[in-house]
Formats: sequence, structure tokens, C-alpha cells
Amino acid sequence: MPERSLKIARFIGAAPSVAYCDVCRLAFRTRRELLMDADKAKQQLQSDFEKHDCRPEPGAVEDALDHIR
Repeated sequence: MPERSLKIARFIGAAPSVAYCDVCRLAFRTRRELLMDADKAKQQLQSDFEKHDCRPEPGAVEDALDHIR
């Protein structure tokens, strides 16, 4: 499986509010109570990302590799 990374898609102020996995495109949302603390919001998103079971959509990995080649 290709190496995956968390991509921040949206911020509310300084806190990341939405992020996604760059391989399977699964979205992660920051819990409301953490939106006032950017560091805790980042930690929560990273933790959720690390726990998720990455299942890329069929053809997604090949499409990404075609763009690199």
C-alpha cells in the first residue's frame, strides 16, 4: 500500500476543522469542543487518521501513480 498522509482541507480560525486521507479520501472532522485549541484539534485529527482502516477506492491508487509517471 502506498504511504498515506493526512491533508488539512479546512480551518476555523487557526484550528484545522476538516482533513482527509490522501489515499482513500476518508474525511475527518474536528470535534466542536476542540475548535478553540488548534494543537488539540490537530492531535485529534492525527489520532483519528492513524486509527482508520485505509481502503482506497478501486483504481484510485493506479490513477495517482499514472499522474506521477
